Amino acid sequence: MRFTINLATRVYVDQRLISQVFFAVIALLLLVLSWNTFVAFSNLGELHRLKSDIATYEGRLNSRPKDVPEREYTRLLAEIGFFNGVIERKSFNWLGLLEQMENTMPEGVALVSLAPDTKTGEVKIDGRAHSFANLRTYLEKLDESKAFTKVLLLSHHDVAVSDKVQGVQFTISCRTALQ
Repeated sequence: MRFTINLATRVYVDQRLISQVFFAVIALLLLVLSWNTFVAFSNLGELHRLKSDIATYEGRLNSRPKDVPEREYTRLLAEIGFFNGVIERKSFNWLGLLEQMENTMPEGVALVSLAPDTKTGEVKIDGRAHSFANLRTYLEKLDESKAFTKVLLLSHHDVAVSDKVQGVQFTISCRTALQ
């Protein structure tokens, strides 16, 4: 007697259980989706409320107080602007900039003027060098320095320092990482 079993005809996967699990997962995902939608609309309403509050407060700050005359109010605003400018100019790290300039300065180069723009971080350097080789060395040192980026030679020309001595006058623009 030979027993043969045909395994292809028997169902080993419970399709009903799989369908129930899929429906449960879909129901859970729909619940999470509805919760996230509720939270998103709630946050959107809160955002609109905060924007209107900000507009109200800015309106109060920008308007002149009722018991202060217009002339005195404008004088006070001008004074505040002046002092804010002084604070902004004093907040620039001059010592750090001068130290970095000294660290990158090669022999044979002298600076005539140094004009930093505190808003953009750009520095305009005017100076003189004994030769173009000294100027090239200075540009290379500025490029290699981590304190300066976007080093650009704006102009250079030969100048006569005395009857026998020639030099190079130059203008360089660069950005500083110091603030």
